[in-house]
Amino acid sequence: MSDFEVARRQKQEPTATLLVRFIMCFALFLGGFALMAIGSIGDGGASPYLFVGGILAVGLSFGLPMIGATER
Repeated sequence: MSDFEVARRQKQEPTATLLVRFIMCFALFLGGFALMAIGSIGDGGASPYLFVGGILAVGLSFGLPMIGATER
């Protein structure tokens, strides 16, 4: 079996900071979906770049909260 444990934080961040981080990541997540939608229905030369930008934005919205996470 795995002995994976989540490293506990020494000091909890303020609630306002956590709320702002959540709202920012959620907006980035929804904005990424919007970019993918615009890129998939558009017929211009920028459509592939918008679609790839949407994929990167969604990935970043999942990756930003993981900054500073550690594994014991």
